[in-house]
Amino acid sequence: MTYSLVVRDDDGTFGVITASKSLAVGASVPAAAADAGALVTQAHTNTAFADGGIAHLRAGHSAAETVERLISSDPGRSLRQLAVLDGKGDAAAWTGPDCTETAGHLLGTGYAAAGNCLDGTHVLTALRDTFLASAGTLPQRLIAALADGEKAGGDHRGRQSAALRIAGPADNGTLHNASRIDLRVDDHDDPVGELRRLLALHDALTATPTPAPPHHSG
Repeated sequence: MTYSLVVRDDDGTFGVITASKSLAVGASVPAAAADAGALVTQAHTNTAFADGGIAHLRAGHSAAETVERLISSDPGRSLRQLAVLDGKGDAAAWTGPDCTETAGHLLGTGYAAAGNCLDGTHVLTALRDTFLASAGTLPQRLIAALADGEKAGGDHRGRQSAALRIAGPADNGTLHNASRIDLRVDDHDDPVGELRRLLALHDALTATPTPAPPHHSG
C-alpha cells in the first residue's frame, strides 16, 4: 500500500523514494546499487525481489528481463507490484491485477513511478511531473516529487512512513558520503517533512568543508 519513484540520473546515480500508510516502508520496499540499477517491490511485498532483482541486474539482465524472471516464478504475482530501472536507465514494471485499487505505474527513460491503494493515478503523474520539472540535487528533487505526490492524495489511507535511497558511482566507501544515502522515517505524523529534515542533516554532515583562509603573521 505504497507509492514510489525510481530514477537514474545522468551521472549514473540511482535514486528511490517511497511513502506509505504502513510501518517502516524503507525496510522492505526500495533497493539500489550503483553498479546495477534500482527497484521497488511493494503492494503485497515480496521481500526476496530486492536482493534477487539487484542480482539479476548485476548479471546483465535488462529491466524487462528482471521483472519477467521475478514475476514469472512468484505464485503470488497477482498481488505484487514491482518497478525496475536497469543500468542503462530502461524501465519496466508489473502491477498485479489483484493489487489494491487504485494501482498502476508510469514508465519513461530514466524513471518508473508505481503505486497502489492510491487516491488516484494522478498521484503518479504528480510524482513524475514534479521530478522532471524540479531543480536541485537528486535527493532534493525526489523529496519534492514525493511531497507533491502526497499533496495529490498519496496513499488514500493516510501517511505513516517514508524513505530515500541513493546509490551513486562516486561512493568512495566512507561512512558519510553524499553518493550513498539511506534515510528512513518509520513512523511519523509527517513522514515526508521528517525525511526532508533528515536530508538537510545529511547534507550538512557530508558538505565539503570550506578551506580556512591562510594565516598571516606580523
